[in-house]
Amino acid sequence: MTSAGRGLAGFLTPVGGVGKGGPHSRLLAPHPPWVWGYHVGIEGVVTGPEASGAHVDTQGGPVTPAREIGRDVKQWFHGFTPAGTTAIAAALVVSVAAADVYTGPGVDVTLLYLGPIAFGTFFAGLGPGIGLALLAAVCGVESSRLSGENLAPPVLTWNAAQQLGVFLLVAVVLDAFKKRLLHEQHAARTDPLTSLSNRRAFVEAAWLELERGRRHGRPLSLLYIDCDDFKLVNDRLGHVAGDAVLSAVGVTLKQAVRGLDTVARLGGDEFGVLLPEVDRAGAVALAERLRLQLRETLAGRGDAVTFSIGVVTFLRPPASVDEMILRADELMYEAKRSGKDRWRAGTWGASETEA
Repeated sequence: MTSAGRGLAGFLTPVGGVGKGGPHSRLLAPHPPWVWGYHVGIEGVVTGPEASGAHVDTQGGPVTPAREIGRDVKQWFHGFTPAGTTAIAAALVVSVAAADVYTGPGVDVTLLYLGPIAFGTFFAGLGPGIGLALLAAVCGVESSRLSGENLAPPVLTWNAAQQLGVFLLVAVVLDAFKKRLLHEQHAARTDPLTSLSNRRAFVEAAWLELERGRRHGRPLSLLYIDCDDFKLVNDRLGHVAGDAVLSAVGVTLKQAVRGLDTVARLGGDEFGVLLPEVDRAGAVALAERLRLQLRETLAGRGDAVTFSIGVVTFLRPPASVDEMILRADELMYEAKRSGKDRWRAGTWGASETEA
């Protein structure tokens, strides 16, 4: 086979897996006799920015130097503990006080204290922020005294109280802003019905796993799960009952996977389970277990709902998350066409000798 042919030889090998069917020894065999395969997709093609040597970030766009610096700074800050962050902020407060003494009574540096207070509050919390506000107020009084500024005690007390009030206000407002920001970030990545990750969070997690796969060469698997005939539940029992079914599915999926796996509601009655460093055998075993657990959970509630699952394992990462989801979605629909209540599995990116 030519090198060009090998470059185009990415293939998907679906494994016919009826959940009710044969022994797991057949399911886990590397090349079972009943494997049927077909060549799809293009493997090994360098596209877009990567072709010119540019880096690609987790959102699929080229990484500019400014974005790389911003990401490095963010990672650097997150490497500090709250105590370390507070110590840095306190040192900055003392530095501002020293500058205040050096410049003399003619220069007011009150605004410069706000930077360390904001830094400590945002990265360490409200408690350290209040402590930094108190420290800044004390430093402000002492720097005024050491710089030779002669103020009457009532004036000095008023100035100190005014500064402390401003510093505390900044700390409280910034802490409330941070909490609101974190809440909005969580809500933007969470499905409100099932409390699982939503499609946006799933795509972000999948991009990170694709990057890890490219660096370390480890397998990555994805389960694409669809509720069979879910529309009948809504039509027969109403949307409230349908929502209850989806919530039960979310709870069951979350309890059945590892902490490092990502479970998401991808839309409607479709769910995705991202399995880092899991090969086809492990993904197939999990798909069968989930199929049985989901059916048992819903049967106990009186809901006769079954599930079709597409199982795809990537030995080499695909070009994009969309391609990853597409492969799993195709296998899921193949399971539906084969009679529903079953799974179909395939491997993407294996060499031709593994077919």
